[in-house]
Amino acid sequence: MTSTAYPELPDFVALWERYDRMTRGQQAELRRATEPDDLTLKPALYRLLPGIQPRNQYLRIAFLLPWLTHQSNATSFSAQCAKAKVSEARLFQLARSDEPLDMIQLRRLAMQIKPQVDWLHFGKTIWFWGSHAKRELIETYYLTQYSAKGTPV
Repeated sequence: MTSTAYPELPDFVALWERYDRMTRGQQAELRRATEPDDLTLKPALYRLLPGIQPRNQYLRIAFLLPWLTHQSNATSFSAQCAKAKVSEARLFQLARSDEPLDMIQLRRLAMQIKPQVDWLHFGKTIWFWGSHAKRELIETYYLTQYSAKGTPV
């Protein structure tokens, strides 16, 4: 379950596919978690990650899986936020928040805009989630808005 570019990374697309093959009840169990740490008390997490110790990175991925479908070469999450006219204040609030609130806010955004993401790329963003990933989210959001309006970037 490793990516070729980053041998230590899981195969995020395979994780999404495993989630997609879970029963509706197991999927619902993951959806009902109120924050990533809640997942550690859900049997569905251990079915999603057989033989894997669920570190924080895995908890973040599992917390978001129910709300983001996979599509190869999908537009970035930030670009989809810009297209859906998500307010910049909401993105800045997310970027300034600490764990677990930032993941909760990210999941709420995903629930609102119902994005399709390329888990190969988006998974890396969530795996390495932190100030750099949040900054990239903001920058891509603005770059998408300005390029859509024809304003020179």
